[in-house]
Amino acid sequence: MARVALYVQCPTCGAVFDTGLRTDTGSFQRGTFAANYHTCPHCKTQETYRKADYRLVDARTGQPLPGPRRPA
Repeated sequence: MARVALYVQCPTCGAVFDTGLRTDTGSFQRGTFAANYHTCPHCKTQETYRKADYRLVDARTGQPLPGPRRPA
């Protein structure tokens, strides 16, 4: 399974950033990922993110993984 990096988009400034979380696709699909807090490195706002907010990116190549969410 691919090693993935989890990215989110800040609702305040719109920047897409790497959360620093790493997992594999199977674990991501099985996991809940609810009520996770991340601070945007651009505007410094801390927000709560849920599983649907995460964008999956191949941790080795930086390329978006197929799916409904992709980094901008």
